[in-house]
Amino acid sequence: MEAMGLSPRLDTFVIMSHGFLGQGCLVEACEYFKEMVGRGLLSAPQYGTLKDLLNSLLRAEKLEMAKDVWSCIITKGCELNVYAWTIWIHALFSNGHVKEACSYCLEMMDAGIMPQPDTFAKLMRGLRKLFNRQIAAEITEKVRKMAADRQITFKMYKRRGERDLKEKVKEKGDGRKRRARQRRWGRGRSGANIL
Repeated sequence: MEAMGLSPRLDTFVIMSHGFLGQGCLVEACEYFKEMVGRGLLSAPQYGTLKDLLNSLLRAEKLEMAKDVWSCIITKGCELNVYAWTIWIHALFSNGHVKEACSYCLEMMDAGIMPQPDTFAKLMRGLRKLFNRQIAAEITEKVRKMAADRQITFKMYKRRGERDLKEKVKEKGDGRKRRARQRRWGRGRSGANIL
């Protein structure tokens, strides 16, 4: 296109990135996305493309490529809001990179952006599974401080995490497995008739 004197626009980069992602060509998709970022075309409407790219890279276990895309966004001076950071942190978390997600959450807070309550709750659950209380305490303290500075109540964050944990416990303890085992081993009503 450029050889013919045509300048590719935002739509061209988005279409090419999605096309290469659909074909499983992650390297090419990254190149087009980075070119789009380099030209200063990344903004909030393209966060869907960012999400697709990062999730595809992390599912394919290309953590270094995903970090390279993120660092390209940071170094090119793109203005990132809480939603871009959330996409990155959630992508890392959902693909098993809990410690990396936490370190980027801390980096986000150092940049003056407060995490969303669901992001905070997710990270706390992940850290509880890893038994990493030190990072959990550090994130919690920074969120408390940021909430106090912004005159936001921390209860919203605390409740969100507690509600998610209670719902999980409730789902597990409904007794379906016990009833299924009783039927399978004959301990239900029919088991009493055998004796």
